[in-house]
Amino acid sequence: MSAAISTLFRAKARYTIATSTTSHITSSRSSHFASRPCFRASTFSPKRGPQVSRYITTSTKGAGNGSNATWAKYILALSATAGASWYLYTQQGTLRLDSGKTFTHLHPLAPDDEVSLANAQAIKSLETLDLPEESAILTTAPNVPPPITRDHPVLLNVDLTTTAKLEQLTNQYKYEKWTFNDTVPGPFIRARVGDVVNLKITNHDESGMPHNIDCHAFLGPGGGAPLTTVGQGETKSARFKLQKPGLYVYHCAVGPVGVHIGNGMYGLMYVQPEKELPAVDKEYYVMQSEFYHEPPEKDENGQVKDTVEFSWSHALREAADVVVFNGKEGALTKTPLKANLNETVRIFFGNGGPNLTSSFHVIGSNFDKVYRDSDVLSPPGQCVQTVSVPPGGSTIVDMNMVIPGTYTLVDHAIFRLEKGASGYLMVSGEPTPHLYHSNQAPMPCEGCKLHP
Repeated sequence: MSAAISTLFRAKARYTIATSTTSHITSSRSSHFASRPCFRASTFSPKRGPQVSRYITTSTKGAGNGSNATWAKYILALSATAGASWYLYTQQGTLRLDSGKTFTHLHPLAPDDEVSLANAQAIKSLETLDLPEESAILTTAPNVPPPITRDHPVLLNVDLTTTAKLEQLTNQYKYEKWTFNDTVPGPFIRARVGDVVNLKITNHDESGMPHNIDCHAFLGPGGGAPLTTVGQGETKSARFKLQKPGLYVYHCAVGPVGVHIGNGMYGLMYVQPEKELPAVDKEYYVMQSEFYHEPPEKDENGQVKDTVEFSWSHALREAADVVVFNGKEGALTKTPLKANLNETVRIFFGNGGPNLTSSFHVIGSNFDKVYRDSDVLSPPGQCVQTVSVPPGGSTIVDMNMVIPGTYTLVDHAIFRLEKGASGYLMVSGEPTPHLYHSNQAPMPCEGCKLHP
């Protein structure tokens, strides 16, 4: 209120000064023009005379009545303004809804400590939320945790460890992979929109390399990476509310990011929508990625080693030496995916990269439903043959298996087949000659990687 009154008095002062100045200027101009013959009233034209006279006149005719009227108008304006100011002041921070309800918050000029206190009271930290607690079921590829059937959010505990381990990469070479929970790709994490993930990450990498998590499902700086960076032997915890449903890639984001991803540090998190996708008979987890390695070195006896190491130059040129599903050559050919005739198979497919876009295709089948880019809120695409999945992206595809046999998963950038990008889905059941038939026996080509 005091601010409003102060403003009005400043306005009055400006009004008084302006009136005084105008009177002074008018008097001066009157004297000036009156002293010049050309501005005598007798020389004025009928049109210009009255106009100039109004401009230079200093007559006080009716001054008393005009002065009283001016003050009355001023006092009336002052009263109206003061009343309006007081009303607006009392309404500061009030929000009125169409329903008639009102909500009041702090005055915008309130001290910062009052605002902070109010926010602290109104917004509970994720540390103080009172939610039921669950431990996430983590599975290694190609397995997927069972669907979540609850209809409420929980505090979901997810424990991850980072390690380095030497294991087979191709049929010929071994490679030291950097992993989450000793697997490449990392474990499949299933949650529900609205859940709060309580992520605990522990670094067991004995090389001293720090690691962290950038999860595309976590909204906030770095996807959680700044809160989860751990050095050797260190453990950290952080909480993240899952606000958007979908299938999201997670990966290590310690620099150089490409090296950590290129060595195997990636996985998928599926955030179920409130209304889950239609149920299917089988669900599988498949992730494509590529590896870059130097040529094998020779040992002290001149024999070629069976171990290869990461190649920075190959990665920069995006010249992949190995392109595989689920972390190694033969992961899905030596241990194929399986289904029965007339079952519906769902594949949660992700691309860890770090560089190449995948053209995911299943030879001999179409995708009856495609949730492109893992958009689980929009209607799915139907009858799609090949799906493009960029590095750091994912898709969900459903297939109805109506003919028995072996189906081959490929990246349809087809020369990548020679670098390891293939897998099998074997469908068991009785023949269906009304759909697929020949009088001659099938004859796959010798050494064929597509039709075993």
